[in-house]
Amino acid sequence: MNSVNGNKKIDRRSVLRLGAAAGAVAGAGAVAVAVNSVGTRAVASAAPNQAPFPFTGLTSGLVVTDLEVVTVTDTSVTFSWATYAGPHPAWGKLAPLAPADTEVALVPVDADEGGELPVVHKDETQVGYHFVTVDKLRPGTTYRFECRSNGLVAEPGLITRNLPNTPEQTGQFTTLVAPEGEYLTTIAILNDTHIGENGHGIITGNFPAPIFSEPGAGPYPEVMLTAALAELRGMGIEKVFVNGDATSEARPAEVRRFAEIMNTFGAQERQWFVTRGNHDRPHKPDADPSAGYDEFPVLEGTENHRDPFGVLLGRPRQELWVTQQGPIRVIGLDSSKLDESGGEISPEQFDALERELQRDPSKPTVVLAHHPITSEAGWTHAAGPTFILNSADARRLQQMLNDAPGVFFAGAGHTHRAKRTRGDVGAGVDYLETGACKAYPGGYTLLHVYSGGYQVNFHRLISEDALAWTARARWAMYGFEPEALLGELSDRNYVVNRVIA
Repeated sequence: MNSVNGNKKIDRRSVLRLGAAAGAVAGAGAVAVAVNSVGTRAVASAAPNQAPFPFTGLTSGLVVTDLEVVTVTDTSVTFSWATYAGPHPAWGKLAPLAPADTEVALVPVDADEGGELPVVHKDETQVGYHFVTVDKLRPGTTYRFECRSNGLVAEPGLITRNLPNTPEQTGQFTTLVAPEGEYLTTIAILNDTHIGENGHGIITGNFPAPIFSEPGAGPYPEVMLTAALAELRGMGIEKVFVNGDATSEARPAEVRRFAEIMNTFGAQERQWFVTRGNHDRPHKPDADPSAGYDEFPVLEGTENHRDPFGVLLGRPRQELWVTQQGPIRVIGLDSSKLDESGGEISPEQFDALERELQRDPSKPTVVLAHHPITSEAGWTHAAGPTFILNSADARRLQQMLNDAPGVFFAGAGHTHRAKRTRGDVGAGVDYLETGACKAYPGGYTLLHVYSGGYQVNFHRLISEDALAWTARARWAMYGFEPEALLGELSDRNYVVNRVIA
């Protein structure tokens, strides 16, 4: 894969920061493996190395846990894990990391002769959060793997990663097979950047106790958004789509700061586009008297709502936008609702969407709206169906998308999780909630489009500052939040074979 513009697939290798011992080796079965690794600085010393630990990590010595198979593409795999000084429960207060080395071993199962797995990466640098991408793998191939620190095999920490048949439990993963046909373009999606937020993981009031940036670190929403744009720029990505909740509460300073950061990538509505999420909705001045809402005019049709997001970004509420990414039409919807976290779409916006789709119903189309729109999305989220697009609008929108044969993908944010759900109307549209940028799982989603289908991959941000924050954010809600956010490997990384163009 080549990291260039034009009709060649965008690749991530060019922006991975190499660890001190990164290199290339040949594994069993003559598999060439190029390795890139990044680690965050540990902040505590480990006790002497001990024997392998139980699932709970309640033992002395080094605990090597939180194993995640984050990304699997057609030619690569990305692992992450963490090391702690035991005893170490999987849930509770923010736990300091402990320094250890980094090692990955893997082999294709068809070349596995048993015994010790061949090591494809070894880095003696002492870090607490371990992040390794192994490249140049064979498409459609199952590999057996182990991730290790100080000779101990990394184990999953989250309940969801300890379930049967997860790659973290089986020690195996299978690379994807890219769709057939000509590569057309790559669509880069961010969501839930929450610029201006200070304190991650709060449900209500000040509960649970939030996770804050480390002293001296930059504001974590800015760290993550800046890292994402730098990484995407390094790949040669042409346009970035931010699918809602760009700001914490659409305070004027937050909107301006969001635009300032995005403008480092390019011009609005040329190189970057944003939909409005519930956090970006109009607010009343008494929501935060010091925020400056009252400097903006009263929004027409409301008693006293002000709309800094719409005014400063030139995007009125409940107005869609349309752009072209290669041969793909991308439509962004405003699904925000006044004073509520749930979503709605106005009759006027529905009319505009219907006109746009009917103009060329067979044109390959991606639709982005911040709120999920399937019943499955509502019933599988802790906040329930009122958290997503209201049921009448959701059904109308699904019907409209299903009636346009060119619409193949509908992306949502809002839940901060990676979750693929089934539509309630027809089967022609793929509905995906993509993982949040601002904190765990901490990344972006790439939609690689071919004439014969598309490949979806979630990528965790790789800068040292971004990884350090992701490691801290793993402890939001006393460590339980990640259980709901990472999703299955097949929710984050998959291929759909269908005729696109």
